[in-house]
Amino acid sequence: MVSLNKEQTCLLSLIKSSLFNLDPVIPENVDWDNVYGLAKVQCIVPLLASCVPSEYRNAWLDITCQSKARYMQMLYEQNSLIRLLNANSIPLVIFKGTAAAVYYPVPSLRTFGDIDFYVSEGDFDLTCSLLEKNGYFLAEQSDRHYSYIKNGMEFELHRVISSIHYKNVEIIYINGLNNSVDYKIENYSFPGLPIYENGLVLLGHIIAHLKQSGIGLRQIIDWMMYVHKELDDKAWSEQFSPFAHEAGLENLAITVTYMCKKWLGLNDEITWCDGADEEVAHELLIRVLDDGNFGQDRAPSENVNKSIKKEGFFKYLQRSGMMTWPLAQKYSFFRPFAWLYQLFRYIGKGLTGVFTGKKVIAKKRNMSSEELLERLE
Repeated sequence: MVSLNKEQTCLLSLIKSSLFNLDPVIPENVDWDNVYGLAKVQCIVPLLASCVPSEYRNAWLDITCQSKARYMQMLYEQNSLIRLLNANSIPLVIFKGTAAAVYYPVPSLRTFGDIDFYVSEGDFDLTCSLLEKNGYFLAEQSDRHYSYIKNGMEFELHRVISSIHYKNVEIIYINGLNNSVDYKIENYSFPGLPIYENGLVLLGHIIAHLKQSGIGLRQIIDWMMYVHKELDDKAWSEQFSPFAHEAGLENLAITVTYMCKKWLGLNDEITWCDGADEEVAHELLIRVLDDGNFGQDRAPSENVNKSIKKEGFFKYLQRSGMMTWPLAQKYSFFRPFAWLYQLFRYIGKGLTGVFTGKKVIAKKRNMSSEELLERLE
């Protein structure tokens, strides 16, 4: 069985209260600074702020205000992107981000990162050229996606959606692009994948980051709210289960949903997950609480070293510098020197702390990552 401390128990209770209007059960003598730290590393502070006792709420509200400001900027920039591509007759779909937030009771309380969008292979090069002519500058590129930055916002133009880490179901997303639907958030509409393809993206996002950098509560909650709105027992058996099976993600869907039902407040009327392996669900919860959002609660060295191993030292510094140096974002003259800027940033922080910092985690883990993934898939 999972043994949670008071602060973790409190955090999960706040999630239930915020999303499902359940009365929070707060342990006695809980350390609210610790709860705030847990929520911050999971990127769910805005989601929970209104449920925190007023005498402890100030720090939570500061982040909530910042998050809402970014949310409004993100909606504006996303809409500008859509208008640009529409004006040039390039079909696209938005996924993750706002395509996940539409399932939340209050979409603005979801914390947002970049803007992910997808175009057909035939439109990819034209889209790249169009973006660069309109003030988006290329910060990173890979076989999967190109990352652009404009006005301090990151845009990921995807050549493919399906991760290399599970079975290729790209044909499902190509069909989804050809049959896109309109979603609405605030006063903005945006094109997205059809309902069940959209859910498959959220599920694939979990396994990809579980294998790479770690997965946190924000991504789990995205899936939970999708299930809450779209995947009752009938929809699962008749519509979504075949997609999940084809992607090799059926067991993951069942396990994550069971975890949400047992610990995060998901409706008991959803029974299609009840056959999950409880031991695996326990282990997954431990890792979600340990790792934080994309592994943020790990030692800096774990994430930095993984990135360097994947990209190479120079490419990692160059990409990171482009993401953190405002002058390089604004003026092309400075861009070749972004790697040098990032190197000096690390020197200023202390190279030892960045590359060798340690954090003791996972004391409660009962199985290796390899075993967990094997049992999930």
